Amino acid sequence: MWTETLSDNKTTLAKKLAISVVKQLKQSIETNNKASMAVSGGATPVEFFQQLSQQELDWSKVTITLVDERWIPTTDAESNENLVREHLLKNHAERAYFLGLKNQAELPSEGIMDCETKLREQIEQLDVVVLGMGIDGHTASWFAGSKQLADLIDVDTSAWCLPVEDEFLPQPRMSLTWRFMKSAKKIYLHFTGSDKNPLFAQACEGITEELPVSHVLHQDGININVYRTE
Repeated sequence: MWTETLSDNKTTLAKKLAISVVKQLKQSIETNNKASMAVSGGATPVEFFQQLSQQELDWSKVTITLVDERWIPTTDAESNENLVREHLLKNHAERAYFLGLKNQAELPSEGIMDCETKLREQIEQLDVVVLGMGIDGHTASWFAGSKQLADLIDVDTSAWCLPVEDEFLPQPRMSLTWRFMKSAKKIYLHFTGSDKNPLFAQACEGITEELPVSHVLHQDGININVYRTE
């Protein structure tokens, strides 16, 4: 199930999302003296990151990781880590601790153990997850036709992250699994652009392999907070 927060422009939407995320992070810090969140890459979250970085919070107690990452140098313009460092880890949020998914292995399938170990050692449970949605209906690195899709959405898998190395992808990737993300206290789906609304409407109708994001929306007992433009 899901609830929707709509705005007529992406700036207002980004502000609303930032305020909601910080509220949950503050609650987690008050309860556990720490908080953790996983965020998405791409163009959509840039304004959200900028708004979030300006929110007052004890950021020194916050760990930030990624929902997924392209297996490219972290200095590359298409690196999600590079995006987070440029737009989120500044202002008040520069004190947050960042845990990237990319390591020195040549392929994600070779770096999976190191990535999995670091996640388990440094994050007990995610407090906030902010997912995005591509114009093809993918979220995280869950792609229609991917050989890894079934394992990524499997609630019974033991993995917290998995390599995604399908030939149709420009670069191999590492992605968090639904098994790891589903226990977060707040899960958001954030997207903008009228071209994505018909895809979202289709995903709302039921689970379909052609729209991997639909798997997130139709999970019993889990509420997804959808933030989108009209």
